[in-house]
Amino acid sequence: MIVVASNVQGNVVALNALLERVERLKENYDLKAIYVLGVFGYMPFPRETYETIVENDIKAVRGRIDHLIAEWHEMDEEEKKSLDEFERKIVEWNWDRLGRDGRKWLRNEVPSFLAEKWGDNEILFVYGSPFDPINGFVKPNQPSSYYESILAPFRKYEMVVVGGYERFIAETIHGKIACPGALGIAESPSFALIDTRGLDVSFEDLDFEASGVERAVKERMKDMDVERITDFLYHGP
Repeated sequence: MIVVASNVQGNVVALNALLERVERLKENYDLKAIYVLGVFGYMPFPRETYETIVENDIKAVRGRIDHLIAEWHEMDEEEKKSLDEFERKIVEWNWDRLGRDGRKWLRNEVPSFLAEKWGDNEILFVYGSPFDPINGFVKPNQPSSYYESILAPFRKYEMVVVGGYERFIAETIHGKIACPGALGIAESPSFALIDTRGLDVSFEDLDFEASGVERAVKERMKDMDVERITDFLYHGP
């Protein structure tokens, strides 16, 4: 059994709530690993999130904001200006607060996708879509033909797990696609439990103290668009 979460968004409060839940789940399940798809974003704890992931041996895959942070120092001014002002400030803020060791970890130890063999099953973990791990997006609530077209070129994998804001599981003739939902957003935080033998997926709701995160946003990110960040915390994109 493995645990998968996505869209942590730099919310260490939600991440710690996940780790506490995992300890309780270990009483009933043999949990082998924790994966997170998309580490940093709009929440105020990038440094703490990085340290918690490393300390707990969590396997991380880059999301879009992670990729921008990792490449920020090498991007030219035109590339940076192609982002809207709000996103540019978010990336710069994360880049600065991660510190040199955090940025090095993100560049060198957090891949754009991760393929893992669990028994007879191979699972692909990716934030976006298998076609475009950074900027792609797999939509929920689509007809089976949509998911079959995504999985057809990747038949070596019995399951593809993607990041997103709405949890779903899609079964096709080629395999399964699963999304655990968003961990770091207070509207409906969740994660997935995946049985690596039969590839059965169940979803777990999660609670965290959103008011504490909101206070940290106002204290740590006061030079940003605090109202927009707070709205994202409670309602998502």
